[in-house]
Amino acid sequence: MTATEPDARAPRRGPAPVQGMGMLIGLLFLVLAALELMTGAAAGGGPRMLFGGLAVSGVWTLVHLLTGAAAVFCSRSPRWAARFLVVAGACYAVAGLAGLLPLPDAVTDALPLNNAGICLDLALGTAMLILGAGWLRRGPARPR
Repeated sequence: MTATEPDARAPRRGPAPVQGMGMLIGLLFLVLAALELMTGAAAGGGPRMLFGGLAVSGVWTLVHLLTGAAAVFCSRSPRWAARFLVVAGACYAVAGLAGLLPLPDAVTDALPLNNAGICLDLALGTAMLILGAGWLRRGPARPR
């Protein structure tokens, strides 16, 4: 057999599961940003409600848009996807915890957080932290 025959080639591996999760979370944030844009949150005039319960603003729309774009970009590599999940998960978990504290009006006007937003930030942040940290700790499968 020569090296060009199909049986002599090494099996091609697909993307790592953490890359798929990073892409899925990135697309989720991009869809969320698009829905926020449809409510007119970016036009200003104070916070708007998405689905009748989630307070959104122009700043949140920009944050979700940038988070989604960064997730899609970072999902090209398993290591970058895992690092993104850890960093973004920590940021969203801190944002959720900050929503539990009394914040100045300047902060709550720019980044409105109601109960639904706090729960969403805490849930997404925790899930992203667990997925990213689990992958970084486990690492990719090593060939035998």
